[in-house]
Amino acid sequence: MTTADSTEPWRVPARPSDRRMPAEDLPDPIGERDALESPDENRLWGLLGDHALFKHIELWPYSTNGSLNEEAARNGRMNGDLYAGLKKVFGEISSIEVGALGSAESMTTAAELTSFHTLQRWVPGVQDDRHLFVFRSRDGEWAGFRWREESFRFRRSALVGFSLTSAMPARMSGGFKVWAGCVPPRAEAGTPVNYECFAASSCYLYDRWTPEVAFALLSVMTRVANFLGTTLTTREVMDV
Repeated sequence: MTTADSTEPWRVPARPSDRRMPAEDLPDPIGERDALESPDENRLWGLLGDHALFKHIELWPYSTNGSLNEEAARNGRMNGDLYAGLKKVFGEISSIEVGALGSAESMTTAAELTSFHTLQRWVPGVQDDRHLFVFRSRDGEWAGFRWREESFRFRRSALVGFSLTSAMPARMSGGFKVWAGCVPPRAEAGTPVNYECFAASSCYLYDRWTPEVAFALLSVMTRVANFLGTTLTTREVMDV
């Protein structure tokens, strides 16, 4: 895949192989299907490119402390930590492919990313620490995450689900754990999961619990799970 120079808006037509996730086939407000869509509508909602569908998942916890620049810098660090944590987790339990912008692993180009500015009000550039996305291939075979210039992807059929543990402070400052579970990719869609081969791993995020971060992280992980067609469970504990 090469990076094109044009920044003209991309006009990508629907394809018979495009695959929607369960939440996209449920009506609003439970899901994302528009009431005006026809029953056979196969439109993919989001930032649609030639190879993949993208969703911006920036963490933006509400804060009354600090300036806008300080808040943006903090959020950028949190997004980088989430990406690094997810990369570590999936690298431990699945086979991942890592690549820079424009590579096959990134499933997009610089020109295509730039064109997304025309589809929603604001998309952070690749030099912005708030440039955090989840993506999946249009046929649903691949899933992945990108932060700034780097992406990693894995076989979506291997993903069993996510879990978010929120450790509220008691004796210590608390924090969060994000879990992911995977199995070896199934040869065919619909093949039962072999849980004897199930593997799970987690990453510890942020060394301090706050309700604002808890809400923002739950919101992001819910969007990720729905976008990838999988489940998210949540747990709340005290660090006693």
